[in-house]
Amino acid sequence: MKPIFFTKMEGSGNDFLLLDNHNGLISETVPGPALPELVKRMTDRRSGAGSDGVLLLEQAKDFPFSMKYFNKDGSEAALCLNGTRCIVSYAYRLGLVNSKGKFLSASGPIGFYYKNGSVSIEVQLPVDIKLNFSITLKRKKYRANYLRLGVPHCVLFVKSYEKLDIKELGQAIREHRSFKPDGTNVNFVKVEDNHLFVRTYERGIEDETPSCGSGVLASAYIATKLFITESPVTCNTNGGELLVTIKDKLYLEGPAKYIYDGVYYL
Repeated sequence: MKPIFFTKMEGSGNDFLLLDNHNGLISETVPGPALPELVKRMTDRRSGAGSDGVLLLEQAKDFPFSMKYFNKDGSEAALCLNGTRCIVSYAYRLGLVNSKGKFLSASGPIGFYYKNGSVSIEVQLPVDIKLNFSITLKRKKYRANYLRLGVPHCVLFVKSYEKLDIKELGQAIREHRSFKPDGTNVNFVKVEDNHLFVRTYERGIEDETPSCGSGVLASAYIATKLFITESPVTCNTNGGELLVTIKDKLYLEGPAKYIYDGVYYL
């Protein structure tokens, strides 16, 4: 049996398995093409360690480390902001970074500030922004907004969640022709005073998750653009509270917590 050492962490309800590939040990044990299958096995909540995704910490030229993120279905995504907070805390524990700096992700450089288990992530402004357009599902029209923040996000504002099936409607919107070929994450946002409550259907996980960092950031950004709220924006999710600040860049602040260190045997 070959051991894979990992650390399990949680960021506002999203849980991740973090693998240290900074010295190439994971690559020696698991060839690149086999990684998606390993991810699916490790993230399985019955036969594996169980998580929403896997974060690989790797070497990067001109940066202390780079992050590679896999959804639990084995697909690779350019960004996961709840995951970025966890990997910053992980890199800090490994002695690879100080309290402030930048690392590399598939979506580009990410700035961070770490203090006492809380991490603030700096992200470039979104692109491909589309506001107030209609999509039709089963003859019913929905008012939607869209942007790309490393990964695509659709944002819908709702009055309540009482009669809303997040998984069913989220999946239908995720697969809507308006968002082909990549599909999209889908955020359902309820506004209360200057607070947002965000529930997210995540592609790759194909279900609602307790929290989605990039979804919270996308929702807060759209809300300010539509003059629904103003920065800084407190966002509540089923997994906890996050703070979004919008300046010349976007900033997402929240906790990154350790759960346990473990070994998975191949």
